[in-house]
Amino acid sequence: MKLSSVWFGLLASMLAGVVHAQVNTDLEQCRTISNNPDLAIKHCTAAIDSGKLSLQDRAQAHLNRGVEWFNKNDYDRAIADYDAALRIDPKLADAYHNRGGAWAHKGDPDRAISDFDAALRLNPKDAGALHSRAVELTVKGDYARALADYDAALRLDPKADDIAFSRARTFFYSENYPRAVEEFEKAHKASPTDYSAMWLYLARKRGGMAGAEDMLDEATRSSQRLGWPSAVIALYLGRTDLQSVMNAATDANPGRQRDQRCEANFYTAHWHLFQNAPERALALLQEAERSCPKQFLEYEGTLAELRRLKKRQ
Repeated sequence: MKLSSVWFGLLASMLAGVVHAQVNTDLEQCRTISNNPDLAIKHCTAAIDSGKLSLQDRAQAHLNRGVEWFNKNDYDRAIADYDAALRIDPKLADAYHNRGGAWAHKGDPDRAISDFDAALRLNPKDAGALHSRAVELTVKGDYARALADYDAALRLDPKADDIAFSRARTFFYSENYPRAVEEFEKAHKASPTDYSAMWLYLARKRGGMAGAEDMLDEATRSSQRLGWPSAVIALYLGRTDLQSVMNAATDANPGRQRDQRCEANFYTAHWHLFQNAPERALALLQEAERSCPKQFLEYEGTLAELRRLKKRQ
């Protein structure tokens, strides 16, 4: 009897060690896997469901699983995990920041801003949260506060090209075209893309500056204009027509087609504005508002253009 009790005690100890090792493995995989959301979620769930985690580790596992749900575009489940993390640790700044991003992707700027506010109360030097809040303030049309946040973010992270590009767009929406051109030129020089070149073109064109087409031609020449959005660039340069742009936006992948149609509607709306056809521009912008993903800068730009057109009616 005595030997048997010792044996079962050793067996229980061995099994406990195996369980503990598995929990540690799940927690580690939950923390580190970022290129395979499904596998990461599996490990996070196993760690959470084990009941063996400390409160801090459980909060972190919910936070990490929320990130992976976000990566899968499942924003409701991401928010549920961020909620769970914050119930355990109300001072987890990253959970507020990340939940704000999920609300932004769901098209709820007020809740997003509230969460970014909370993240910044806990970590005032979070340049990313300042940038994210500025984007949502821009979505709401509060350009003055957005620019203040962009300025603060750039003081913390002066080399952040994405923040500089976002600030340039807000100058554009504010109709401060000289400053927008200046900022877009810096952004394009630092990180040249067809999109940064198109926005620089739009700012120069809207500001009535000469040579906008020549600048766009030169700025995008190195890309050889292969694939999307080359058709938009060709339209702006007078080398193709609207139907060709819409044909180019068509794709066998439904998600990619949605994204490209969103961009096509937004950028061709500007072309109509340059042709003094605001009614056609308005129809395209209204379609972009309905169909663009909420995280796209073209959605942000669409709302700004609709506000501008409404103000001038």
